Amino acid sequence: MNKDIYIYSSGSLTYLNKINKFHEALEWREKLDNWALDNHVKIFNPAKNFQNEICHGYSHKLIVDQNDFFLNKSTIMVVQLDYLDFSPGTIYEMAMFRAMKKPIIAFGESEHWSPHTNSCISQYCKNIEEVIEVLNNMFL
Repeated sequence: MNKDIYIYSSGSLTYLNKINKFHEALEWREKLDNWALDNHVKIFNPAKNFQNEICHGYSHKLIVDQNDFFLNKSTIMVVQLDYLDFSPGTIYEMAMFRAMKKPIIAFGESEHWSPHTNSCISQYCKNIEEVIEVLNNMFL
């Protein structure tokens, strides 16, 4: 296990679930999870816990506490920017990670319109394959 790298995968969950496109939240994370497994890298994938959180009715505070717990443990964030304007949780995660001065690798159909959001991003990529290339070249 590569003990130096712990990835936090961030991006819209609740909004995609509401519009029946949750598969979009899972597809890129599955590729990243597989890469992490192949390279002995730890990863926190909140999409895996999402349904449990809804079904058990965990408090909003506990969900944010869980996010903070894994944000603190993680060394790199990978964030999908599509639907960011509908995902206050993702914006929160990015701001917290930026405040900790940890690298954020983002991808999406286009860069975000906000200079505040863009100032959090260490590297912008067009897709998850480019993200994986950056991870391979810069962090392994």
